[in-house]
Amino acid sequence: MSQEVIMNHIKFIAAITLLCSASMGFAQQYTPLNVVSEKNKAPTEPQKEVTIKNLGWMDQNKMEQEIAAVNELAQTKIGSTIRRDLSDLQLLQRLADGSWIARDDYETQQAMGVVLGNVMLADFPTIFEWKVYEDKMGRSRAICVKNTSECLFPVTMLSRRMEVNSRPDVKKIYDDAIMLMEKHLPKLPYGGGIMYRLPRQK
Repeated sequence: MSQEVIMNHIKFIAAITLLCSASMGFAQQYTPLNVVSEKNKAPTEPQKEVTIKNLGWMDQNKMEQEIAAVNELAQTKIGSTIRRDLSDLQLLQRLADGSWIARDDYETQQAMGVVLGNVMLADFPTIFEWKVYEDKMGRSRAICVKNTSECLFPVTMLSRRMEVNSRPDVKKIYDDAIMLMEKHLPKLPYGGGIMYRLPRQK
């Protein structure tokens, strides 16, 4: 075999070796193990977003029944009626202090919370509205600042305390809840504080 043929054979082998090395490098660079795809991502648990809806007919009907039940209880036990003003806070306090509502009577306790929510609505009718609030924890009726997701949950404000045999301070619960929404509430001029709709005793 001539020297020229040997040299050509050596060049051919070198070229094949170089080509194979380049191919292996390309394959390693783009192997699926090095590519992050949607299939390779760890699955994440979907989070239920907060949705706020108008009350349905069934919600409104239930609330009317709850208010009627509390009103009947108040008339029977303490001789008072619901007025949808601040006097309802005292009415709720007298009911909570009495022995007429069982510790596990959640329906009556939550009905009292509806009455509490209606006082909030009467105090700030242009700010608050009843809504249905849904999140990953479930579905609740709430008093919400209009056009926001800022909400209070008066339906359970009393029941959470009464179910553990704790007598709630209704006025304090009301005032504390209102202060949580202070930034959304109308203010009196010259730093006079919150502008309530319901009159306060001086």
